[in-house]
Amino acid sequence: MSLELPPPAEAVAVAVLVHGPVSRSQLAKQLGLSPPTITRLVRPLITAGVLVESDAVRTPGRGRASLPLDVVADAYRFVGVKLTTESIYAVTTDLRARVLDSETIAEPSLDVPDVVAAVVELVTRLQDRSGRPADAIGVTVGGVVDDGETVVDSPFLHWHEVPFRSLLAVKLDSPVFLANDVVGLTMAQQWFGHGREYSDFALLTVGAGVGYGLVINDQLVPTTVSPVSHLPIDPHGPLCPAGHRGCMTAYVTAGAMTAAAALAYREPVTYAQLLQRAEDADPVAVRVVDDAAHALGRAVAAVTALTGVERIILTGEGVRLAELGRRALRAARLEYGGRGEREDPVIRQMDFLEWARGAAVVALRTTFPDPPRICP
Repeated sequence: MSLELPPPAEAVAVAVLVHGPVSRSQLAKQLGLSPPTITRLVRPLITAGVLVESDAVRTPGRGRASLPLDVVADAYRFVGVKLTTESIYAVTTDLRARVLDSETIAEPSLDVPDVVAAVVELVTRLQDRSGRPADAIGVTVGGVVDDGETVVDSPFLHWHEVPFRSLLAVKLDSPVFLANDVVGLTMAQQWFGHGREYSDFALLTVGAGVGYGLVINDQLVPTTVSPVSHLPIDPHGPLCPAGHRGCMTAYVTAGAMTAAAALAYREPVTYAQLLQRAEDADPVAVRVVDDAAHALGRAVAAVTALTGVERIILTGEGVRLAELGRRALRAARLEYGGRGEREDPVIRQMDFLEWARGAAVVALRTTFPDPPRICP
């Protein structure tokens, strides 16, 4: 059931979800609305079961106790699915994106019908274990997604113009939403992570590729990956697969780093081995990691200069390079006149289940504040 609400009422529901439990007076102050307006906006949300009045809290002084507003997080279930070349990762979450269940399966193949069947089976198992249908399902992929419907281009899955959302929607009873994977991560960080207290922040991810998300004035800004993933770092640097010399992809991706190390070692090396050798002070590994961290620092400086955001979140499956190369990263951030008092980036290690959580947040944010499909 879709709840028709004016934008101010939706803003009230979101504020309670992200910052609650919260009193009506606090909401009025936070949103710049009068107490009578808050009361009017809250009433249909309580009637629909989107918001509830929690236990009374007595304020200092002789005034009467107030009833803070909150959501019933456990009344909702969302499933998030992240596709990679080798595996499919899935989670079940509640309304505050807390992971309640998870499962990872091997990718059966990259053929679209095989992937559709595997995702449907995986989502069905998660719903069966939950004992209830999901309020909504989110799916994310690395690549360009058009209008939440079509995977226009995914270099990792080798998909082009695949109407993936509709292929899943005809086989699943819950609403299905499709998005780019970095969009999902950015959404999750904005409401439930390190960006929650910031109106403006940027997110950079490193691993198999380079990702970029941006929030300005509390609004998710549409971004494309290419300007950051191929940001020029050194015109004399190594080549990337697209033929660019010395761009971000040529320095910070796992493939670029292991290729550079293998050239020096004259034998193959995995990404995990490379990072371990860097931690053990192996000179080749330290140089490769520092070069990558330096490039990442340049990208952080560029994003800060062009957007004005102070909070930068670094994450992704390859972000450990930023911790090992922290000095090189900071030096690159400041070498072109960066202010030393600026916040250091938040470096957050994560696994692919966190990407799946981001997919669940895509579904959550697209549907909330609709009432839950089934209330306990």
